[in-house]
Parts: sequence; C-alpha cells; structure tokens
Amino acid sequence: MSTVVLIREARGHWVGEVAAAVHAAGHRAVLLAPPVDAAERMSLAAVVDEVVAVDDVYDAEAVASQIRSAYGTPAAVLTGSDGAIASTARVAELLGVARCPASVFEVCANKFAVREVLGGTAFALISSASEAASVAERVGLPAIVKPVNGAGSNLVRTVSTVDELAAAYELLAARLPESADPRYHRPLGTLDPAATFLVEGFLDGPEYAVDVLIRDGVVEPVEILDKPLIDERKFELALSCPPADLSAERAALVTAAASSAVLALGLDNTVAHVEVIDDLRRGPTIVEVNAGRPAGSIMPLLAKLRTGIDVFAELTALALGAPPPAREPAKLPIPLAMLILYASGSGTLRSVGGLDEVAALPEVVDVVTTVSPGQVLTDEQETYAVNLVVAGFADHEDLAALHAEASKLIRLEVA
Repeated sequence: MSTVVLIREARGHWVGEVAAAVHAAGHRAVLLAPPVDAAERMSLAAVVDEVVAVDDVYDAEAVASQIRSAYGTPAAVLTGSDGAIASTARVAELLGVARCPASVFEVCANKFAVREVLGGTAFALISSASEAASVAERVGLPAIVKPVNGAGSNLVRTVSTVDELAAAYELLAARLPESADPRYHRPLGTLDPAATFLVEGFLDGPEYAVDVLIRDGVVEPVEILDKPLIDERKFELALSCPPADLSAERAALVTAAASSAVLALGLDNTVAHVEVIDDLRRGPTIVEVNAGRPAGSIMPLLAKLRTGIDVFAELTALALGAPPPAREPAKLPIPLAMLILYASGSGTLRSVGGLDEVAALPEVVDVVTTVSPGQVLTDEQETYAVNLVVAGFADHEDLAALHAEASKLIRLEVA
C-alpha cells in the first residue's frame, strides 16, 4: 500500500478529514509534525497510520530527505496548515510528486505579491511609522493595515488618519516579533514580515467567501458564503449560505472574480479559499487567496451538506492526480449557517463547557470543537474554537440573536 504524507505545523481539524479521504482512496496516511505529547499522539493514532516527529516542518530539503529514506516516493504530500503550504509544495517538488509549482504558493502566501498580480484597490508597503504620511497619500484613507503573510485576521487594523496609520505600524512592529507563529520569523523573499506590512484601500461592501477547485486549468466554484457578523477585531462570527439578498447576477460576478484570480495566480490541481468584497464602486474585489487548502474549520462541512461536494476528498484526489471522487447527493440543500465562538483573552485553554446545552438549541444541527485543553490561544488570532452548524433561521438578525444566545452557553476557560 502506497503512502500519502500529511505535514502539519500545529493542531488542525483538517488532519482527520484528509486522513479519511486518503484511506478511502486506498493509501496509508502518515503525519509529519513537530513533536507532540503522549495524549495528542494517542488521539492522532486514531485517525492516521503513523505519526512522525519532525524538528522543522518548514525545512523542505530535510523533510523531503526524511520522507524519501523512510517511504521512498510517496503517492502525494499535502497539508491543510496555512503556514506550511509553500514549504510542503516544495517537499512535493523535491520528491517528484508536485501537482502545482511551489513558487505559485509562495506568491499566494505574500499578500503584497498577490496585489501586484491581481490589482484592485490601491496598496503599498509600510516599513516605518515615518512613512505613514507618504503611504496614506498613495493609498488613500481610510485604509486597512495587515501583516503581509498573516492569517486568521491577526492584527488587522482599520485606520482613518495618518496618526492612526503610524500607530498601527508601531503596534504590528511590536507584536509580530513576539508572536509564536513561525511565519513572522521567516523572510518572505526580500521582506521581513515582522517589520514590513501591507496597507490597502478600504473596501465598502458585503464580504463573501468562495471555495474553488482547480483541476487541469478548469475552475469549479463549490459554494459561496456571506459574512453577516464580523466583530471589531475583524473576526468572523457567522457565515451563511446561500448568501441572503444576493442576486444570481451578483453571485455570478463574485464567483467569476474568484475563479479569475486563482487562474491569474497560476494555481492548478489544488483547491483555494478566496475572500471577496463586492465593493460599491469597484465591484467584486479579491481580498485574500488562501491557496492549497479549503476554508478553515467547518466551512467545508456546510458545503458538503448543501452540495454533496467533499472538499477534503477533492483536495486529496487532486494531490494524487486521481480522478474526482464520487459525490454524494446533498443532505441538507437548505439555507445553513456556521456560528463561531471564540475564547475570551489569551492563554492556555483549560476547559470547554456548555457543549451539551448549545447542542440542545433547536436550530443547531451540529457542534464541532476544533480546540482542546492545553492549546495556547490568543485573542489576536482568529482561532475558531466552537463551531455550530445551524438551520431554520429567518435572516441575519436571527443569526445574530442565535449567536448571542450560544455565546452565553459556551464556556471557554483560558488561564
């Protein structure tokens, strides 16, 4: 039996989903990850065939050598860990099983490089608070400031004045070097992602998320979701599908923008999660392209329930160069939403309470917890802790009320 290697940088819900797809395709699933404790190794042993410790999952040459010596040429190498996408693609190249060049994923991991390819709203880099006035003149205000290679809405700030832009720079420059996320400590081409940040013009309009499959140059949109609830940190509190009040014409424009973007970036034989704002003046404008992986948390579950498309099975087939997997009929082709509950504060998660109570709510179809005690959380990173699949809601106001009710029931103890 051939081996498919999964590479993980940190705990992730995706491992079980991809491993199940690997097994269904008739292969062994081997997980390479940083050293884990005995309890986590035991839980992983229930979903993968082998867990192998790797000192540095981003050292593509060392990882490829380790895989080659242990398993020869694997059937595929893939990941669902956002920060390991490009290095994993490089591992696949070194082993001769790549389905898309690593250089394409490297571009997609650099938000500034993506803007250079796709255009859209005005944008610039800022490398010093003293550049705030000149950058504001080039980009315009209000604007968004964000890490060049960030994820999970980490330290995204909206600024309306030059002073606020300078202060946002100082904030990011102070916080990112302290971050435990290794991506901020690795050069991004010639950029230092802990000292140089992206500033882009503010977009005004509803925001959507689109997962797409790219197979031999042909793009297939899977599902489009809207984001009716976003808090002051830019954290998503709810996503729903189909998007309320979105006409078929506007939906087609949004999905067309996502499809054009992934092709323009050179993505092929992979999946991508694309975020789009339908700006009042510009129309659908790409905000972010998360290449090489489906949407985070349980968004793929919503798509599977509504469409029958298993994005993790599709990703596995694309990595293997295999035909598309068989698709089941949609189980719940009705309006569905995902509600997201976060821990309050930063620290080590001690316990998760209230799950049974929230599961008993009549609108709740499923409850999925993607964190576990012992995991370190920060309220600056969008870590989806408890996720609810809900149905039977009337509108966005109904979703907001349901989120408020669920928030009172779930207890995430962080210390």
